[in-house]
Amino acid sequence: MGNKLEDVAKLAGVHPSTVSRAISKPEKVKPETRRKIESIINELGYKPDYFARGLMNGQTDSVGIITSLHTNPYFLEIIDSIEHQLSPDGTYIFLCNCEQRFDLEERYIDELVRRKIDALFVVETPSLNTVHNLYINRSFDFPVILINQHSRPFGENYVIRCDQRPGILALFEYVKSHDLFPFLLFIPSEKVYSYIIKEKFFKRWRQENKLSEKDAQIVKLPGRFEANNEESVWNSHEAAKEILLSSGRPRAVLAGNDLMAEGILTAARKIAIRVPEDLAVVGVDNTFLSRISIPSLSTIDLRMREVGTLAARLYQEIKESPEKTHAKIQVLPSRLCLRESF
Repeated sequence: MGNKLEDVAKLAGVHPSTVSRAISKPEKVKPETRRKIESIINELGYKPDYFARGLMNGQTDSVGIITSLHTNPYFLEIIDSIEHQLSPDGTYIFLCNCEQRFDLEERYIDELVRRKIDALFVVETPSLNTVHNLYINRSFDFPVILINQHSRPFGENYVIRCDQRPGILALFEYVKSHDLFPFLLFIPSEKVYSYIIKEKFFKRWRQENKLSEKDAQIVKLPGRFEANNEESVWNSHEAAKEILLSSGRPRAVLAGNDLMAEGILTAARKIAIRVPEDLAVVGVDNTFLSRISIPSLSTIDLRMREVGTLAARLYQEIKESPEKTHAKIQVLPSRLCLRESF
């Protein structure tokens, strides 16, 4: 049976509350007493029960992160930046992967509530930008930070998001000024906010500039197209190869994300189409894939690491000053990142 806090106190000749204070608030214990306690803790191998202590204080030093699919580099960078910001504080993280399933998302919410987490980070889950949003009408005893929720309402929750519009509009202007037509938008047909908004921006730009559908074309990949894992690279490759071999081959392509753009680059290499001389390719996200691909991939930078860090810092500020009024919505603008492929 392991040593207890009382054992440390007895050997140190102090009250158990002094040992507890030396662990949780060392600055409030005399240096010589603290050093003695630390020496005994090391000698006994005593491990404080942080979770039990947290329950007594109304905090568990733990947060939950619910995400759609953590195999997607886009989600990974947000999650990693949250953990990087919080782990030095001794915050423990429960990571829940919904696998793009609404029912699993709901079960994870219930389980995290049961575990009495101190905050919940919601990273573009299946319900987030839909009418079935699970976070709007539910009351939580802890702050809920919705990452990249764009559709209203937001309820009492906090929102950290990146606005896709600035980066995409900058790309459209670049295409127009360099006469990179025919220009193609390459997206899945599934009703996901990220692709819906790209299509909306594309159609509006096409109309405002009086472009024909031949010059500014939208290609929606048919059926159930998986756009968030390794499979999407190969599916995009097969679909893109057919388009690139056709007589109406585009001069430039905007892919729905970096994974799909990698598939297009692979297809171009296999059929000896030069990038960017014959075909300019740009993705969306600015994941690590875009930086290591050959040629390096131009992309719309959705600033995932900054979004994740901003969300984590917001939680830290709320924890430090719970009575203070904090901004409910914080928005970062996307930006066009031009590399070798465009």
